[in-house]
Amino acid sequence: MMLKKFKPFWSYDITKTENWLTSMAAQGWHVGELNTVTRQFFFEKGEPADVTFRIQYETDELSSALTDDGWQDVFQHNKWHILRNGKPVQDISRFPVRDGIIKRNKIVMNIFGGIFLYHLLTFIIFLFISGSILLLSEGGSFNVEGSPFWVITIAAWILMWTFVPYSAIKLYRSVKQLSENPEVTEFDMISASKSAGNVKTKWKFGWNYEPDKLKQWLEKMEQDGYNLVRISMAGVRFHFVAGKPRNVSYNADYQTTRNQNYFAIHKEAGWRLMYTSGSFQTKWAIWAKEYQDSEEPPQLYSDSKHMLKHARSVTITHLAIFSPLIAMYIGLIVMNIHLAQTGGIDTLSWFNTILFGIVIIEFGLICLKSGLYYRRMKQKVAGVD
Repeated sequence: MMLKKFKPFWSYDITKTENWLTSMAAQGWHVGELNTVTRQFFFEKGEPADVTFRIQYETDELSSALTDDGWQDVFQHNKWHILRNGKPVQDISRFPVRDGIIKRNKIVMNIFGGIFLYHLLTFIIFLFISGSILLLSEGGSFNVEGSPFWVITIAAWILMWTFVPYSAIKLYRSVKQLSENPEVTEFDMISASKSAGNVKTKWKFGWNYEPDKLKQWLEKMEQDGYNLVRISMAGVRFHFVAGKPRNVSYNADYQTTRNQNYFAIHKEAGWRLMYTSGSFQTKWAIWAKEYQDSEEPPQLYSDSKHMLKHARSVTITHLAIFSPLIAMYIGLIVMNIHLAQTGGIDTLSWFNTILFGIVIIEFGLICLKSGLYYRRMKQKVAGVD
């Protein structure tokens, strides 16, 4: 017996679609095929089962680590994969990577957002021109010729002001959800949060200027019994639940470019992705790995040369960004002082001069923190060698 379901916006909210497939399987309806053009899912009747689904958008085949953990490909078309695991979610230790879906949905979101902004701008210009014509014309009115094509025009406008913004907003929420919530179930965080019911939120600004201190802070929180469950999309809000003290090694990794297998390599090595930045300029990722008392704390990179190269990249990047800005603001201050000595400046210019000075101090502290981070890593590597 076959069942057909129409889901036009299934790719807008991947998590919701996965949960829906799981609920269908619990009713005995198991997905077997998906028509990505007509947006239809096809199900076969079988025995009810407590299974887990994940949808992937990748060119690569399933890794051996995922297949060993029970994942199998039940549908594949182009880059779309529907993966099934015969175990309930709390019993699964490894999950497919979300990077492909996040990247795809970001592109589609930007396209819809660009279309909407373009038409919004043209509509504002149209109103401005129409208003100007009405004000300047003698009669103060204009005639609209009747035409059957107005139906098409009105339908297109309704579509533009409903479907396009809806798609952009829905995709934005989906990208945010997938980015903020990596598979924390790999880390037994779901059971911890349910049982504890005690969530602590900490704000951490500027950790990317001294990531070694972030590592120490997160590891101390774990030792104090506060288990990290989520990091916000902006990377400044850290959510913990009161659980049991654990030995967890954290690493904040910065990459100028990322290999397409970057996430898969570290996940297969047992690392859990807790955060990844959405910016193309700053590619940060925070990884976590639990270990026993009898074990040495695991390191994301054991090569001392790579560790020093990583610290150098962080420092050089921040110096390259903020040093020119510091020089620019110093030049503006010098210019304002020169104007004050020659012809005088107003109160607003003096206020701007003070503000420029504060910005210089702030940017200078950022450069100093980055430089001290490189110095600490250099001393650490020298101590290891």
